[in-house]
Amino acid sequence: MSRALTLLELADQVGLPGNGVARRHLVAIERELRDAQPAHVVVLCDRFPVLTGRVFHRRWPDARVHVLSFGPPPPQRPSEFQVIDTTTSDVLSELVRFPAADVLLDLRKEEEVRKAATLRQAYLSLSEGGHYIVCGMRADRSAFAGNVAQDVLDLVSTRMEPRGDRWKDSSPLDRGIGKALSRVVVEDGFLAATKAGAHVLKLDAAAVREAIDVRGGSQAILFAVPPTTVESASTIWSNDAALEAERLPAASDVDELLCTVYTDAWCAPRQVAAVEGLLLPASYFLPWNRRHRTFGIHDYGTAYSQVPAFDEEELRYLRGTYFHLDNQMPGHYGHVITHDLSKLWAWDAALDEFPDLRVLLSPNPTTGEVPPHTWQLLEAFGIPRDRVTVFTDGVRVERLVTATQAFQQPPFLSPVVRSVWRRVADALLTQAGTDPLPDRIFVSRRGAMRRRCLNGPELESRFEAAGFTVVYPEDLPLPEQVRLFSSASVVAGYGGSGMINMVYSSGPATRIVVAARSYWPTNEYHLAAMFGGDLRYFWCDPVADGPQDGMHADFTFDFDRDGPALDALLQQLS
Repeated sequence: MSRALTLLELADQVGLPGNGVARRHLVAIERELRDAQPAHVVVLCDRFPVLTGRVFHRRWPDARVHVLSFGPPPPQRPSEFQVIDTTTSDVLSELVRFPAADVLLDLRKEEEVRKAATLRQAYLSLSEGGHYIVCGMRADRSAFAGNVAQDVLDLVSTRMEPRGDRWKDSSPLDRGIGKALSRVVVEDGFLAATKAGAHVLKLDAAAVREAIDVRGGSQAILFAVPPTTVESASTIWSNDAALEAERLPAASDVDELLCTVYTDAWCAPRQVAAVEGLLLPASYFLPWNRRHRTFGIHDYGTAYSQVPAFDEEELRYLRGTYFHLDNQMPGHYGHVITHDLSKLWAWDAALDEFPDLRVLLSPNPTTGEVPPHTWQLLEAFGIPRDRVTVFTDGVRVERLVTATQAFQQPPFLSPVVRSVWRRVADALLTQAGTDPLPDRIFVSRRGAMRRRCLNGPELESRFEAAGFTVVYPEDLPLPEQVRLFSSASVVAGYGGSGMINMVYSSGPATRIVVAARSYWPTNEYHLAAMFGGDLRYFWCDPVADGPQDGMHADFTFDFDRDGPALDALLQQLS
């Protein structure tokens, strides 16, 4: 059997000029990749793209080779590999069009600051164990902005000090790159790094669909609900006109909702689903947020998350069709109601398409169990337990069906989810009692550790004096909670999960919300806008030095400022 030619010999064979890739760099690349058998090679160059691509294609004839050419377009195009002309500084936007590279070579005669920027964009896109090589760097390693070698060595140092100031001051992306540098070689004008760990790309929904297609994945949109504008059916008053204008609009734009089926997906607990190395939109707790964070996997900035350390060969394989109904906070009552149930607008049609369809969800990570209320809600909708698959580790799925979350806080609530909640409520009401219930209720929070109203007892006594009954929904069986909220004509309380039972409303009602200004979710507004009636909103000042900050800050009701308005409202209601 004849000896395979080296990169240097291949360069001579194809006639690659010496100023294309320095001969010493070809020797270094050959040494670094001597035993590599890559399936996909990406080359970045700014001269002789066809000849350069031919060298690497001949070195690994079974590999797919893509050349990103940053120089003048070549007069001829090869048939055995692909040359893509580009001028973009956003190299990642090109890389998403291919499967993950096993070898990425940056051979450009570029300023180092651009090479350093490219490494930050592209390194985590490599396959696990992939090689990232940069040639033509400065010979010295002086610490100046953009020096690729020094940047990488700094990232390695950062990784070695996980509790040091350098680590704490690093960006999420730099932390991710630092952890993924398993081997680094730096010599005269040459850098090679080997990647540890597997990562998924995070893109917006349209970009994911496009990338799956160009990467050769299989997906199909089963059906879609067109975008629309929903006008509020509720009259609104608040104690802060500026916040009201910002958070409680007269109308909301609802995005298009899609039901999509993917072939050969993998899923991890806590709302993680991916295809072709791309995190699916169904993985996002807040789909509209560019950060694209989910608690199920480690987040490394806006473009990448790290895949859990699964053994690919031992992953459980689920044959058939599964409806992704997982949540990053599995079993949390408010999230089940607003996020999980709001995906079931697509269930019936998907079941018609795939009669073997099953629900796929993960249990509460603390207890390891699916909470009783989750089972009750699914069964009330019409999904029995024997149609539910609970998973606690990574799985591969033959076919995965996803549906756009129809309730996305704070942007919109789609009208399609109303029939889902009504169906659940009607089924649970058949299990409820007939004893008299209060008509005016104040929904309190017992044992709260955050978002506490520090003068809540005084506030609640005002409501009780006006004829309200203070209730704790968790004290009631779920069917009684449904009956209480579907029949009450006035519902008041603190913004949050307790008030989310407003989804069971049977029609217009008066709703009074008390919440900190820092609490940005507006679930109660969207529900009032859907069901109609009067919405009264009292925003309170958060406690600046409390144990929690941001949306979870404690707060106090300002009786001096808002007491007269509250008293007038309670007087009117009585």
